[in-house]
Amino acid sequence: MPSVNGLQESTLRTSGRTSHRNTRSSWRKKYSVWMLGALLLFPSLVLAGGIPLPQELNVTASVAKGVRDGLWEKTLIVRFPEKRRTLSTTDGFADAQAAINHAAQPELWMKLHAEMQTRHELGGNVYVRKIQEKIADNLGVKREDVAQMSTAADMDNLAVVSKIFKPFVVTALVTAGAKTNAQRTGVDEGTYIEGDEPKGTVNILILTNARLTDGAMARALITVTEAKTAAFEDLRIPSSYTKGAQATGTGTDSIIIATGTTGPKVTYTGGHNRIGELIGKAVYEAVIEALGKQNGFRKDLPH
Repeated sequence: MPSVNGLQESTLRTSGRTSHRNTRSSWRKKYSVWMLGALLLFPSLVLAGGIPLPQELNVTASVAKGVRDGLWEKTLIVRFPEKRRTLSTTDGFADAQAAINHAAQPELWMKLHAEMQTRHELGGNVYVRKIQEKIADNLGVKREDVAQMSTAADMDNLAVVSKIFKPFVVTALVTAGAKTNAQRTGVDEGTYIEGDEPKGTVNILILTNARLTDGAMARALITVTEAKTAAFEDLRIPSSYTKGAQATGTGTDSIIIATGTTGPKVTYTGGHNRIGELIGKAVYEAVIEALGKQNGFRKDLPH
C-alpha cells in the first residue's frame, strides 16, 4: 500500500457475500434482532448475509432477497445505531436511521408500473414508497427516516470499496447499469416531465467516519459525480441516444451521502482535500467494478 507523507493509505474491497466481522458485538446483536423482525414482516425475503465494512463506520449492512410474482427483489439495507445526517438526491437532507438501495427485476418494474400507477404518480414511485414504508414500520421510525434509492441493476453485482487514510475512512457501495439509458448530459434530450422508471442506473451510497457539515455533504455530490463520469469515460461507455457521444452517466442516477459521528469535522470535500480524494477514488473504483459485473464493461488495456 502506498505511503504518503508518512501516512498509509489502504484500500479494502468486499464482495457483500461474506460474514460481517467488524461491527461491535452489542450492535451486531441488535441488528440481528431487527433483521429477524424484517424477515417476519417480509416472509418472502431471505437474508443474504452481512457486508463487511470498516469498524470505524459503526454501521451494519446486509442484502435481503425475496420473490414477488415469480420475479426477484433485493434490498441493500444499511442500518445506523443512531440518527445520521444524510443527503439524498431523492429526498434531500434528512436525519436518517437507515439507508436502502432497492432493486427489482426489470420485468417487475414494468409490471408494477402498470399496476400501481395513478393519475398523479408513477407506479414505480408508489412501489418504492411502499417498500420504504414497510422497512420504516419495522424499524419503528417514520418513512422519512429511511433514505432510499432504487434500481433495476442486480444487487448481486453490488460493488463495495473502502478507502482509508487515517484519520479518514470512506466506503462507496455502488450498483450500476448503463446498457439502456446511458446519457451525455448537456447533449442528449430529456423527454420526460417528471422522471422515469429505473432502467440502467448508477446508485452510489457514501459512508464515512468524518463528521460532514451540510456544505461538505453537498460538495461531495460534485466529487462523487466527477468520479462516476471519469469511470464512464475510462470505460468508453457511449450515449444510448446520441451516436458517437461519450456518456457521462445515466438519466436516473442517485446518490446518498451519510455523515459519520466519530471522525474529524469536515467542511469541504473537494478533490484537493484528502477526504475528497478518498471519496473520488472509492467511487471511481466501485463504479468500474459494478459496471463490469452488471454489463461486462472493462477498461481498455494499455496500448
